[in-house]
Amino acid sequence: MTRKRKKILALLAVMCMLFTMHEGQIESYATEVSGAESEQPITEPVVEEDSALANGFIIDNAGTLAGYEGAGGDVIVPSEVTAISSGVFAGNTSLTSVTLPASVVMLGTGVFANCTNLTTVTIQGNISSIPAQTFYNCSNLRSVYVPGSVTSIGSDAFAECVSLSGITIPASVTSIGERAFFDCSSLSGVSIPEAVSSIGANAFTGCSNMTSYSVASGNGHYASSGGCLYNKSMTRFLRCPEGRSSVSIEAGTRTIASNAFYQCAAIRSLTIPSSVTTIESNAFTDSGISDVTMMASVTNIGSQSGWTADIIYGETNSAAETYANNNSIVFQALNATPSTETETETETETEKKSGTENPGDGNNGGSGNNGSGSNGGSTGGNGGSAVGSGNGTSGATKTTGGTAYTSGSAKTTSTNGKDTTPKTGDGINPIFFFCIAFLLTGGCLFIVGKKKAAR
Repeated sequence: MTRKRKKILALLAVMCMLFTMHEGQIESYATEVSGAESEQPITEPVVEEDSALANGFIIDNAGTLAGYEGAGGDVIVPSEVTAISSGVFAGNTSLTSVTLPASVVMLGTGVFANCTNLTTVTIQGNISSIPAQTFYNCSNLRSVYVPGSVTSIGSDAFAECVSLSGITIPASVTSIGERAFFDCSSLSGVSIPEAVSSIGANAFTGCSNMTSYSVASGNGHYASSGGCLYNKSMTRFLRCPEGRSSVSIEAGTRTIASNAFYQCAAIRSLTIPSSVTTIESNAFTDSGISDVTMMASVTNIGSQSGWTADIIYGETNSAAETYANNNSIVFQALNATPSTETETETETETEKKSGTENPGDGNNGGSGNNGSGSNGGSTGGNGGSAVGSGNGTSGATKTTGGTAYTSGSAKTTSTNGKDTTPKTGDGINPIFFFCIAFLLTGGCLFIVGKKKAAR
């Protein structure tokens, strides 16, 4: 029994050893397999590079173009873009043209600002506005297609676009911001559609070649006449195009607005109609107007910095005269008549002959003083009658309505009662001397002829 137990125990011990050895091999194998798997690299699926990213477009998950790092030139924005962040292309001088797809419905501010080599932009999407400074200082921009969905053009949107020669403002636009087209010196004209109800200050200032504003007849806030911009009732003159050389302000205008003629360098002369009562401050600032005519109806003239006229024509005791005097400008009264000098005869023949003449009263001539001359008398004033008395040998002179008759043989005509009878040193008619000379000459010839005949 003891021997059997020993054999059983020995058998159990052998079995335990075998099991222990086999378990170690299993653990060793498991460790080897685990270590081998951990050493193998984990690889991700290969994805082809996105074409938009390859062209330099950085687009976020919402479809917004957040950046651009492309080569420039003619750029077509990808169709998956729905919005463009502010300043995405700003300052990029390598851009020459840009096309925005129909998917783009929103622009940020200053998207193309300072893209100085950009020449054309096509907007195909239904954007609602051209935001502030969108094309600011795009100095080579020549054309922009603005879609009919746009309702507002922001401040400085096209400012300093000096090569922009024309633009069509769609009928949907209701507001044009301040300085929207500032210094667009190549613009020659602009059409304001019916819907526009707000035009910001200096929206078209610096457009030096613009000669015409044209406002749609159905516009409820603005009107145009002679190429100039007015309010709807045409009582307020708002703006004269800077490229005009002459202008006629509509009768019925009451106010010349501030900056109305700002930088209108080509206009030299201006006549303000009698309906105008107010000229606002700086209406003529930096203009070329050198002479201006103002009626007495103008009662209020604001200060005009940067402008001094050569001459102001107006009525005396008017606001025009006061303004001219206060600003050292020559004033010429419209109702002034030039003074003329009238020559009056200071001495008459009777003065020379008989002394000093006493002036007549227009009805009765003054009486001549007794003098040493041979002819006495006087002349009636202003066509009146005069009867002279004196110690002279000649009779009275009577003047009636400008015709003078003397008691001598000569009849003369005078102007304004002045005697025009030829005068000699002793008062004798020159014909008398002629007759004597003729007789003496004839007598001499007769005597000479007799003597020759006698010989």
